[in-house]
Amino acid sequence: MLQLKNHVPAIIFHLLLSFSSVCQAFYEYTPSDVYTQALKIKQEVEVIRAHLNAPKTKIPQQFNLHFKPRHVWQKSYEIFIKINILRQNHQLPRITVSDLEPVKELDPGLVYEQTQRILAELAIFKDRQGITKKASQIPPQKDKTPADVYHLMNTISIQMDSINGKPFTPSFAFAQSMRVLEDLNTILAKLNIHDRTTPPERKNNVTASDAFNSAIEIIKEIQRLQAIAGVDFIDISTLKKKEITSNDVFNMTGIIISGVQPIKAYLNLNNQITPPANIYSDKQPADTLQILGWILRKFKKIKNLDY
Repeated sequence: MLQLKNHVPAIIFHLLLSFSSVCQAFYEYTPSDVYTQALKIKQEVEVIRAHLNAPKTKIPQQFNLHFKPRHVWQKSYEIFIKINILRQNHQLPRITVSDLEPVKELDPGLVYEQTQRILAELAIFKDRQGITKKASQIPPQKDKTPADVYHLMNTISIQMDSINGKPFTPSFAFAQSMRVLEDLNTILAKLNIHDRTTPPERKNNVTASDAFNSAIEIIKEIQRLQAIAGVDFIDISTLKKKEITSNDVFNMTGIIISGVQPIKAYLNLNNQITPPANIYSDKQPADTLQILGWILRKFKKIKNLDY
């Protein structure tokens, strides 16, 4: 009994240590944690921009929406694609852009993971280019929302355009539209919907604005299905801009893809990860509009989510 008593403090210590480890393993990251990491990314991008003598970019009008973590994830995916462009511009091979299995509610910790992957890739690029300058230290941030993180990540993405020498072309927007098409075909198959739709006729003399407006109609259809699945969605009434570019269309396809993921999770399609984008060239807004028009037709065939 005396021997056990002598070991009680040690037992308590190990129990406390184990409890501490469990608490640490289940640390819940907040949007403020993610925002802090995004500021680090912005600093690293600034170091690279200055080293390559690229101009600073004026940030254009932002969308005033209450973005959610799933939208921030897609913005991080966008930054990864631009890192690949940066690598190719400097004779480095592309890397695989990571994606995530569908979840109904995306935890900010998963976006935090993405920021660590981005920081790692930027560190690798700096090392390959002999960039030794260190980024400034970033203090922990407070009271940030997913929308704050989204806008900061969008600022980083736009600055990457300057470093890369150009923004996304229509071919990139087309590639993302094809990813949406793949996701949608998976959903239709799950719902046992026999799809006989065909793409609308390709129209000439269309602009990025036409593709943008088509994407808005798709988002409305997705929100109809999100309501059935009990998923919170964003108010898209403020999705308006004076000048629309291929970057904006790409951004809209990101919002679409992020909106489809909780629907896939609701349908227990958790193993169906959105496929990576193929590389296309010489695509025009007309090509993207045609695919988006086909996607819209397919979405309209889904009346409910019973399977």
